[in-house]
Amino acid sequence: MPAYDYAATRPLVVFHQGQSRWYQPLLTASLHHNLPLFVYPSQPGASLEAAVAALLPLGLRGAVLEDPGLQALALDVVQHLEPEAQAARRVDLILPEVTGTRGFFLEPIALANLIRRYAFGDKALWLGPIRSELAQGLRGLTQISVLSRSFPEGENFMQLLPVPQRGVVAVADVQAQVVARQADLILYAGGSLPLALLQPYHSVIAFKPLPSEALRLIGEYVSPEEFQKFHLAALLEPLGYALPPETFTA
Repeated sequence: MPAYDYAATRPLVVFHQGQSRWYQPLLTASLHHNLPLFVYPSQPGASLEAAVAALLPLGLRGAVLEDPGLQALALDVVQHLEPEAQAARRVDLILPEVTGTRGFFLEPIALANLIRRYAFGDKALWLGPIRSELAQGLRGLTQISVLSRSFPEGENFMQLLPVPQRGVVAVADVQAQVVARQADLILYAGGSLPLALLQPYHSVIAFKPLPSEALRLIGEYVSPEEFQKFHLAALLEPLGYALPPETFTA
């Protein structure tokens, strides 16, 4: 393995609040693949604007934003937004440029990559809190239905999808059971999970850990840790590093 060119190495900061889940896998991938990055964690607190403004003067390669609260706050401190960040109103990667900082939102791209890799099927049912910012990541599916706390909430999510993709908004478990039997893929975002909805032919992508009693009722399970690998891979692509998701281990 070639030696590091330390003169070319530039810092990549991981902005987080509390315990970081991204720092260690990003650091390990950087070291293993000899990337010219010095990965380090930082908690900007209330100083996010100053921290982002310092990226270019300090010669940083960029910043990844792990915390959802920071991702939302970054909208007001980034000069240029990529289309995905503009649509989702979130930023999870900031790159400094001569004309100002540029904000990306790569999580929906990571979700689309994961769905494409595993080829889960055409029809999906979303369970748990709505994450509107991930709607763009569902474009590879033919139909998405939602079990929502209220009909307006579910309809608001549907409006983010192309008309041909809009499925059923269910607000009762009985209605959801009918929809679930027609689904190939369950997208679980946390909260209460009616076990009666699960079928042996279901694949589940979980953004939050799936209850243990649900694991024996389904066919295939993609854990939050697996989704995180795809997210981290997507975050490094705009920096010029195309690493497979399998690279990123805790």
